[in-house]
Amino acid sequence: MSTKSLSLRLSFYYLALFLIVGTFVPYLPLWMGGRGLSSEQIGLVLAVALWAKIPVGLSMTGEIDYSGKRKRSLLLIALVSLGGMIIMDYANSFVAILLVWLLVGTLLTTAMPIADSLSLLAANRSGVRYGKVRRWGSISFIIASVAGGWYLQGRASDDVLWLMVGGTVLLVIATMLMPDLRTEPRGRNRPAILDVLKSPNFLLFVATAALLQSSHAGLYGFASRHWIDAGLDENTVGLLWAEGVIAEVIIFSAGGFLVAKFGPARLLMLAGLAGMVRWGVLSQTTELPVLIAIQALHGLTFSGTHIAAFAFIMQNVQEEQSASAQGLFDSLAMGLFFGLSMAAAGWVYERATSDAFLLMTTLSLAGGLGATLLYWRTRNN
Repeated sequence: MSTKSLSLRLSFYYLALFLIVGTFVPYLPLWMGGRGLSSEQIGLVLAVALWAKIPVGLSMTGEIDYSGKRKRSLLLIALVSLGGMIIMDYANSFVAILLVWLLVGTLLTTAMPIADSLSLLAANRSGVRYGKVRRWGSISFIIASVAGGWYLQGRASDDVLWLMVGGTVLLVIATMLMPDLRTEPRGRNRPAILDVLKSPNFLLFVATAALLQSSHAGLYGFASRHWIDAGLDENTVGLLWAEGVIAEVIIFSAGGFLVAKFGPARLLMLAGLAGMVRWGVLSQTTELPVLIAIQALHGLTFSGTHIAAFAFIMQNVQEEQSASAQGLFDSLAMGLFFGLSMAAAGWVYERATSDAFLLMTTLSLAGGLGATLLYWRTRNN
């Protein structure tokens, strides 16, 4: 399969996946609120799915490194997620919503490290440029967030779910078209994750990137609600999300240059600095001109961290261990750390609203310090 064909198929997959993500990140909390859930309950529902992805993600990526097969797992995720979303329409209580989203949210968020490990194979073997492929997910996020904000104006929050169902149908189709790149099967006598953990500075890298990514929990969980409560309409909120992702696309497009210029550790340092500014300002104001200014920092806080993580794994982990490495990073960064951060943000937001974003500033500070230590260690090596 040619590099162009690989790039197109991977781009289509990220586009389909992020149509769903671009709907549930800004608007699923509104749907849950429409079903009667409190801010604290919403934070808990979102957090539990992130915690569950730790055992699920580690077991699935470990099995992938054993078998060498990635596409099969992605197709299973897409099909089960579609069924779960349809069932979700019948969930009207906190417990029912918690249980169904536990299944759907866990699987959808587990798809990302598996897709990234497949993209890593394509990058190593065929020269596919990850940032150029991954940016289509961000472009799709823009489409979903803007179109979602426009569509939902004046409509019932229940419509959020059916937008997600439509995106998941497209995900099933995109998964069927994915390249079936494989690695050599590993023996089961030694889990790949043990070899990954022996990689120098891997745990420091994971903790650093996890702190930086989990600082987005307050944004994803409560920014839409916070802005709407401050008087902004759904369409404006959608445009704010879109602006952040436009910045994300720019950074993804320049990913190769940024990694070559700064290296993974210094790119993480920049992400930490940008996060401290972004969350500190967001905790203090909901003035639209200021929000427009700080949303541009999303390119560094999110994409900068993501590109640095992909580059670190690509440079430090062997191909046949890549699924386990991506799974461990994602389980801790977007699972354990993000889940704890989401629950904490929900608890704070229920009691002190904007202080939830101030809490995120401390995570960016800690991540920036970790990145500085990682830089000194890798520089000396």
